[in-house]
Amino acid sequence: MNLIKKLPRLFWLNILWLLGCIPLVTAGVSTCAAYAVTLRLADDDEEVSSFGGIARRFFKAYKQDLLQGILILIFTAVCGAGGYFIFKLISDSGFNLIKIALFAGYVLLAFVFNLYAYPLIARYSNTFVNTLRNSLALFLQYVNSSLKLLAFVVLELAILYFTRYAYFAGLVILPAVIFYTVSLTAKDIFVRLENPAPAEEENTESENDADKEEVTESELDAADENEGDEPSE
Repeated sequence: MNLIKKLPRLFWLNILWLLGCIPLVTAGVSTCAAYAVTLRLADDDEEVSSFGGIARRFFKAYKQDLLQGILILIFTAVCGAGGYFIFKLISDSGFNLIKIALFAGYVLLAFVFNLYAYPLIARYSNTFVNTLRNSLALFLQYVNSSLKLLAFVVLELAILYFTRYAYFAGLVILPAVIFYTVSLTAKDIFVRLENPAPAEEENTESENDADKEEVTESELDAADENEGDEPSE
């Protein structure tokens, strides 16, 4: 229901994202800027409650994340090219369970490094290498939530892919919906790391909410990796 209420704003954001992807080399920049908006939408921030507020936040983030956005696009493109090359090798030499497992492992690893990298760039100021490391650390620390999120994203990407038969109709809204889906999980993780609860409070909450993930030593390590990151304005 919350998503349905936000569909008009996501549609507007999707238009801005498509415009920001011209030329194609700025697609990564545009995606990071879109995440700067969807992270706030996920938090019901008043700044993005109007079309004008969304546009201001989008273009402000677009300027701030120009270099990082280009770098992450290159990384994502290399991951995609590597996956295509491996798939071609496997298809040319014949499929078997081992090759399929290796290819699936590569695809999963590529998703792991890319899944949180874009929202991390949108929210924090950090080096590109540390952003990739933090994306991996967050996925491993919150593996259950991340795998569920990954399943939703793969499904949404599949729908986006098959809309090519309808003249890519999904491009008018689905990219922004995907960004918002990722932002819902990423925002909760970021808030936990930025505002760690006292141990006693965590124990009380875990008794009342069986689904809440416990704070562990590895989570604190992930938080330490983000220490020094500065939230983007």
